[in-house]
This record gives sequence, C-alpha cells and structure tokens, in this order.
Amino acid sequence: MKKRIAALLLAMLLVFSLTGCQVVENMRLKRLLKNDFYEYINEELLAQINLGPTDAHWDWFGELSAGLRNDMNEIIAELVQSGETYEKGSSEQKIKDLYECVSNMENRNQVGLGPLQPHLDSIRAASNIPEYLDALAELSSEFGFSSIVGGYMIMQDKADSSEYSVYMMYADTLIGKEYVEGENTQEYMEMYLNYIHDMLMESGMTDSQAQESTDSIEKLLRDICASTLTTEQRYDPGLTYNVYTEEELQQLYTNVDIPKMLKILRVEGQDKYIVMDVEQAKKINTLLVEENLQALKDYSTFVMLNDTAEYATAACAKLYENMENYLYGITESRGDEFTWNVLTQQMLPWEFGAIYVEKNFSAEDKEAVEGMIGQILDEYEKILSRQEWMSEETREKAIRKLETMQIKIGYPDQWPAARDMMQVTPISEGGSLLSNLLVSMQVSIEDSLNRLGTKVDRSEWDVSPQTINAMYDPLNNEIIFPAGILQPPFYSRENSYGANLGGIGFVIAHEVSHAFDSTGSLYDEYGNYDVWWSEEELAEYYQMAQKIVEYYDQYEMGGSHVNGQLTLMENIADLGAMACVASILEGDERALDEAFCQMAFNWASKDTDSFMVYQLSTDTHSPNKVRVNAVLSSCDAFYEVYDIKKSDGMYVAPENRVGIWK
Repeated sequence: MKKRIAALLLAMLLVFSLTGCQVVENMRLKRLLKNDFYEYINEELLAQINLGPTDAHWDWFGELSAGLRNDMNEIIAELVQSGETYEKGSSEQKIKDLYECVSNMENRNQVGLGPLQPHLDSIRAASNIPEYLDALAELSSEFGFSSIVGGYMIMQDKADSSEYSVYMMYADTLIGKEYVEGENTQEYMEMYLNYIHDMLMESGMTDSQAQESTDSIEKLLRDICASTLTTEQRYDPGLTYNVYTEEELQQLYTNVDIPKMLKILRVEGQDKYIVMDVEQAKKINTLLVEENLQALKDYSTFVMLNDTAEYATAACAKLYENMENYLYGITESRGDEFTWNVLTQQMLPWEFGAIYVEKNFSAEDKEAVEGMIGQILDEYEKILSRQEWMSEETREKAIRKLETMQIKIGYPDQWPAARDMMQVTPISEGGSLLSNLLVSMQVSIEDSLNRLGTKVDRSEWDVSPQTINAMYDPLNNEIIFPAGILQPPFYSRENSYGANLGGIGFVIAHEVSHAFDSTGSLYDEYGNYDVWWSEEELAEYYQMAQKIVEYYDQYEMGGSHVNGQLTLMENIADLGAMACVASILEGDERALDEAFCQMAFNWASKDTDSFMVYQLSTDTHSPNKVRVNAVLSSCDAFYEVYDIKKSDGMYVAPENRVGIWK
C-alpha cells in the first residue's frame, strides 16, 4: 500500500512539473483549467484509479486509511504468529486475543447471541407495553443498546459545557429518514426490507413470520421517520437542545413509567434531561400502545440483531456485509481476513493508536503544523476584524472565541481511562467476539456514568491518534489534528510553503472556520450554546448563508443536485478556509498557484453511483469535485492567478460569489 501511495504522489509531481499550473501550452489543458479546475488537476491521477468490485469510493482519506490499516494488519499478524504469551492487559495481549475471537468463526457460530439471548427472549416474551419497556431499559442499562425508547448518552451540556447532562437520544431509524422517504432511494429501501426479512429468519422465524414482522417494522419505521428531524436539522441546537425535568419528561411520555425507566437506566435524580427530538418523542409515545406490541417487539428485535450482526454468526455477518455492499455499490466481498482485521482495529482504537504514535509521529512535524496554525489564527483575526456588518461588540466576542480556541495535535498526553478499563478475554478463558464487544460497551457506559456530577476535563481526547481526519468541537471550542492526517499529500516537509498551506493549511483553516459556521457560531468561547449576535447581525448572517445554500443547490453530481441546506456548515467552512489561505498568500501568485493546485489534488475522489446517492442523501459535505470548483469559483484570487473570464466555466459573476468570512 505504501508503494501505491508513493506512486500516486509521484504522478502528482509529474503532472505539476510537466504541465505546470500557470503556463499551459496545450490548449485542451488550458480550456480544462478555466472550465473545470478539479478535472484539470486530477484527470491523470483519477485515470489511474480503478474502482474494483470491492470498492465504493476512493479519496486520499481512504487511501491513507488503507495504508494505515495494512500497517496495523502487519502488527496483528506478527502478534498472532509470534507464539508468545503477553502480559494480561497489555496492548499486545488484547490485540492478539481479540483477533482470535474475531477470526474463529466456529466459536462465533457456536456462541450465537450468547449473553444477549436472555435480553432478546425478554423482549419477545413481553406480554404488555410495561414489560416491553422494562426489557428495553435493562438492555440499554447493561450494554447501551436502544431501539425505540430508552436510549441515552451522557455528554457535555450545551448550555454549560463544563458540566455533563443526560441526553435522551433519537430512536434508531435503521437505514435513515433520507432513504425511507427519498424519491430516488426506494430501490435501496426495498433492499433493506429484504435484509430485515432475512435477518429475522436467521433469528429463528419462519418465512411467513419474518415477512409479517418486516411489514410491521416498515410501517413503524415510516411513522417514526415522518416525525423525525432531518440530518441538517439535527445540527441545529435550537431544535435538539430541549430541557425537560423528570416531571415534564413524564408528561411527554405518558405511556412510559419515566421514574422506573430512569432508575433502570441509572440516570435518575437529574435536574434536567435533554430531549434531542421532541416531535419524534411525541410520535413514539402514541405508538407505545398494546395494539402495536408485537410490531414494537419485532422492531426492537431486529435492531438488536442488526447492531450485533458484524460480530455474530457467519450467516448474520454475511447478511450485514451484503446489505452494506449493495447500499454503497460494492459488487464483491473483500474477504473474511479483511473484515477480521478491520473489526479488531475498530474495537481497540487506543491500543493501536499507541503503537501508531510510537512508530510514525514526528515532533518536528508537530512543531511545523503548530506554527502554521498560529499563522492561520492570526489571519482569521484580521478577517473577523474587517467584517463591517458586525458590531464592535460582536467582533470582540468573535475574536475572543478565536483567541481562546484550544489546539490538540498528534495524540493525548494521557490516554483515556477507557483504554485501561477495556479488557479482552481469550477463547481459552471462555471469551468470544460478542462477549468482548459487550465488555467494551459496558466499559463505555460505566465511563459515561462516572462523569455525571463531575467537571469536564477539556484535555481529554475523543479521537484516536491514527485517525485520518481533523475536526472542530464546538462544546470545547477546540480544533483537533490527529497524527494520522499529518502526512502526504496533506502535509510534507518536502512541499513548498504554498503547497502545505493549500494542503494541511486548508484543512486547519476549515476547522477554524467551523467555529463560525451556521452551527458553531451559536456557541461562545467557552463552548456554551449562547446566541451572542444581535437580531440584525443574525439576519445579515442568515441572508449570506441563504445565498450559499442557493449557490450550492445549483451544482449537480450523478444526475442529482447538491443539497445546499444539508451541506451548509461544511460549505461555509470550505469558503472561509480558502478565503483565509488566499489572504495569507495575497499578491504571491506562485504560492497561490501551488495552494490552489494542492487543495484541488487533495480532494480528488471516485465514487460508485450508489455511493454518490448515499453521499448526496446523508453527507454534510458536498461531493469533492463541488468542494473544489465551487470554492475556487467564489475566490477572487483564483481569477487573478488564472485570468478567468466570463466565457470560462469556472467563472461566477462577482455579485454571485458567496462566503461569509472573506
């Protein structure tokens, strides 16, 4: 895999060196540059990328993740083949023994649902709604599983981010609202219903029983989804932060014994509970009646089977894999060994993270990225300072939020407590894949419950260091850059300053911009949900945001338009990031050229038609081609560097170029 990455990066260098980005003799390339910059930069690279039958999507994040995964696979192989017995609780012991549990299909088939079977039996045996709700609460309390009601998470309180609160979570909407209700997704909905039917048969139902149950589940699913927030609405704290007392929660769920449920969940006695989707909760309450009992039991049964399918018998795992492959447009299985390695790595992120950091992370690279972050924060302060539509008071608050932003790079100084709490029991001592999965879920629950009544430790990491990504957390007002993303093509000591600024610099500026996107802007410098804008400023902001929505709505991929509302947050961040990069490099056409080229190259991607449907329906990011062309077409410096005219495809009239932070 490393050889493949190196070859692709070499291809980039050859393209850039042979054609250049400023002086193009070939007329076709010149026209392509001006009409479709994304294709101009990436056509040679993408010509080398062939999506095989096991692939749904390719981009640099996936390429680097695959390289990382293969490195970790080698570690697994070394440990498994060593013949050594490692100290109990060590990373080596956990990895070796867990892989044995994952790969021993005979044991998995023998175990079946194992310790979950009593819970499944309790759900199926419930003779009335109260018994059904008790069974759900017990399952959620012990392992964290939820389906219709009783699911909760302990997270930072959005109104006071120094404290933890109990959030009453959404119902499990299975394939998701967008697929259930989408006009162009019904093919996938039919596939999913067949999957439900087959999974229920695998649990012991006859064909006719499974079909009847599937029909009932579909009806409940459509009823629930009709009252469920859309994906974009779930990012609006004004819709998802709904404070209830225990008494008010009882009034919301009149068909649930709330004090009893909260006691079983071990979260009783709290001053407040946050309901994430009030309208959905109201709908579910109406469904919790005796006439729906069997349908509710069928729904919860399937959710449990679906949540454990990857970790259960060979038959269940295969059904789950086939369902996902169809959803993403994958036509051939990647094989058992691939899946075993992935599951092992997913279940032990911090153990693999410690190994990754030891082998790959450079203090020199960390220092270089820290310097770039400082420069970007300084530039963003200048951008905020020149926003004439903001009052002086609001600008000062925005700058204060920028100045207090916490920065996390590489890996945590102290590994999370859950790493030591998580233990792996080998098959020889009675362990199994499912039992170890349930242990990990219990660890997560206990770790969460231990936080109630304590102050938030803002130094903690929620992201493992080998993650190939970056993120902004509004509740901590922090930007996080794990060690995994600090590598080519995003960053390299060998790159020019302009190229690195268009690479990792764009990513950094993107995450900083999230502090001031349509959601992040609603949180103050402490991470509290606090609308610190005047009504007039909010009106101006939303007017600019609506122009961004309409701008992106015009773009089309795979025969469908981009959803400008769904992707608004990320689009604001992309536009702000490029404005910041261009502002830093103002007047330096060579460096701007390098930055534009590197940014476009970093977002190269290929997708199956099915994966594009999935992305357009559910992803808050615009497709990568749109991310490149839409952003550059709204960047004035891009026009100056490449002499873009009205007749060019990349041209957008100045009055139609969008962005809030520029």
